[in-house]
Amino acid sequence: MIDERIYGGRSLLVIGAHAFDAEVIAGPLAATAAKRGLDVTFLHLTMGEQGHTSLSPAAYAEQKRDEASRFCAKLGISWRELGYPDAFLPDDDEVALKIADVIRELRPDTIVTHWQGSWHKDHRAAANATKSAVLYAALPTLERAHPAFSPSLLLFGENWEDDEGFAPSELVDVSEGFDAWREAITEYELARGLSSFPYVDYYSALYRMRGCLNGSMYAQAFSTTSHSFNAGGGMFNAKSSTKPRLSGCGCGAHE
Repeated sequence: MIDERIYGGRSLLVIGAHAFDAEVIAGPLAATAAKRGLDVTFLHLTMGEQGHTSLSPAAYAEQKRDEASRFCAKLGISWRELGYPDAFLPDDDEVALKIADVIRELRPDTIVTHWQGSWHKDHRAAANATKSAVLYAALPTLERAHPAFSPSLLLFGENWEDDEGFAPSELVDVSEGFDAWREAITEYELARGLSSFPYVDYYSALYRMRGCLNGSMYAQAFSTTSHSFNAGGGMFNAKSSTKPRLSGCGCGAHE
């Protein structure tokens, strides 16, 4: 089961275009994973500092750093940022290599990021960069600060802005972490009414609906793009290893 593959690992990395994206595409999943002893890290590619109606981008970026810290403290997880400007996240190899460096450093068993079908350019860039980063992180001939590493699983989370062509292929029980997520998400002003979009109502209902389909109280939906990773990415694994590789990263970058 997908739940056993994720929660049976050692670590989880969630990559979001903006602070608050990781929190909704995998927040309850992260909370559940942390409760089960996994090391969980959120990587914010930008802080999403352009999204306030009255604060300057610089001021809002600082506010969101505080919000991100309080959110993660409540869940017992960590976070970091790459510092790119909101609305101008490049879709290029520089971003992908920086993400690859984080992957090599943290060595996550599972990575979650955006689905590529989004009207938001930063979300599309995050999805593309992460897929390239998984490839770059795995290349043994690419010399960086840390040795090559290939995760077992790459998933694309559900976000109301990333709904073009999103078809859930996996439902994961997140009931254990939902209450902690529900309390922590309100550390963000964005969840308390800054936007006209009712984020907490929408995502709480979405997770409950997915739970109904999953036979659990709450669940999150994820998509993958292909099943070629076990053959393609697996070729970078040491042949002497006796530990079986978990199949199906689905990043599509190893084909």
